[in-house]
Amino acid sequence: MNVFVAGGTGYIGNQIIEQLLKDGYSVRTLVRKGSGQKLRSTSAKTIQGDLTDPALVAAALEGCSAVVYCIGLLREFPSQGISFETAHVTGVRSLAEKALRAGIKRWIHISANGVRPDTPDGYRRTKYRAEEFIKVQDLDYTILRPSVVFGGETDGTVNFVTAVRDIIGSIPLVVPVIGSGSYLMQPVHTVDLATAVSAIIDMRSTFKKTYSVCGKQSISYNSIVDRVTHMYNLKKKIKIHIPVVFIRTLAALFQQFKAFPVTVEQIDMLVNGNTCTDTSLFDELGMTPQSFSGL
Repeated sequence: MNVFVAGGTGYIGNQIIEQLLKDGYSVRTLVRKGSGQKLRSTSAKTIQGDLTDPALVAAALEGCSAVVYCIGLLREFPSQGISFETAHVTGVRSLAEKALRAGIKRWIHISANGVRPDTPDGYRRTKYRAEEFIKVQDLDYTILRPSVVFGGETDGTVNFVTAVRDIIGSIPLVVPVIGSGSYLMQPVHTVDLATAVSAIIDMRSTFKKTYSVCGKQSISYNSIVDRVTHMYNLKKKIKIHIPVVFIRTLAALFQQFKAFPVTVEQIDMLVNGNTCTDTSLFDELGMTPQSFSGL
């Protein structure tokens, strides 16, 4: 079976491609000009271009039986044409319509934990709108809502763990922590997420369903800082807890600059935690997700 992966050069997309290939699927993905080095696999069929080229996308989808959409944007810069709307909504609508025209009905969608219609942040609000669009199409969809994802970090990886690592190393002697640091996360390993995606490609019992996908344990942000410090053999530092209102004010003033490390929305999502109680996907697959262990 041929599977088209949208977002294949990303952190999660690379792992999904590797797992699909390992499980015997043939994989196609689009690669933007100059981004070829971001794709780890040499076995996936690559087509140079992006989703804005209708003819190219139609050609890439030809002969495919399933689509995995894992394009995600953690931070937007609308003035530069980089927006949640484009990545999470416009791209989904465009690709879904082309997939249906190509006779493809199987669609696996990587969304985000905590998605809901009344969320104040644009990241999850646009993710929700994409979900709602998918649900009313003639697609055999499965929507996966992962918590923060970890695992397989390399020098070029950009994810939650490497972001925490960079924060730890940014200031001598101390580690800045937003608020109390007691808020809980439930990180899911990238291999577990990718394994689940590959396993449900042909699993009809997962069609028309939405699953939260979290790791084995909930862990406080303070503990995550400690584990990442140990993982990278960093010098242990004193945690300095910065009042949320203060860092939100700074973010509101400077978030339009890429050099500023965090946005107001990211701060709010962080301090509100990221956990779930839904274990049904891993239960159905007979899987036990890995704990966050700094691997």
